[in-house]
Amino acid sequence: MDLTTLEILQGILTLIFVLISIIIGLSIISKYRLHKNRLFLLVGITWICVISPYWPDAISIITILFFNISLGEPLYFFLAIAFVPLVHITWFLAITDLIFKKYQKKIMFFMIAESIIYEIVFLYFLFTDIRLIGTQVAPFDVDWSYFIIIYLFISIIGFTITGLLFARESLRSENEEVRLKGKFLLIAFISFAIGTFFESATVLNEVSLVIIRIIVLTAAFEFYIGFTLPNFIRDFILK
Repeated sequence: MDLTTLEILQGILTLIFVLISIIIGLSIISKYRLHKNRLFLLVGITWICVISPYWPDAISIITILFFNISLGEPLYFFLAIAFVPLVHITWFLAITDLIFKKYQKKIMFFMIAESIIYEIVFLYFLFTDIRLIGTQVAPFDVDWSYFIIIYLFISIIGFTITGLLFARESLRSENEEVRLKGKFLLIAFISFAIGTFFESATVLNEVSLVIIRIIVLTAAFEFYIGFTLPNFIRDFILK
């Protein structure tokens, strides 16, 4: 399977982004053992799964370059979309632990219900009429159906808005470290929103692709710092 220069670049940059993001997610999860706070567990899972639409491209660049094999639409679509509803559950559970605690049960009932319904419909389409999900037009390019586009758009908007609300609450804290975390989280959610928006709205070329990947990769590091605040960064900025 022949790949263009742009496709190879896209695949390699995506692979780097996914690997680093998974490492960051696992690093956040590892904090759970130390602090016994499920926030780290939920946020780590959220970050790993929120970048799941990039998973198949990261895997595809390996299978194509080394084995000349593509994933195929069913597996590609499953990896890209099936874990997005999980983000709705883990992220909103984390957010309602921190803010909106009073409405947590109602919010989580709604989020769990819509996630289950969407997952069932998605899997039904996947096994009965895959065209209702999308069509793969190139190794790293899919024409998603409106069913998928709308859900992804709502997911990104919800993730970004709730993240900004949480960052705002952190910035209002009297604790200097919490405010610093809030600043990094504010930048992280803005960076993530900008990167994902331009990737979906821009006709990619080598330059724009590199810029977009840098933006979302930067968001991953900012997200990690905002939730864990490593000591060396805290000491460097606050002292």
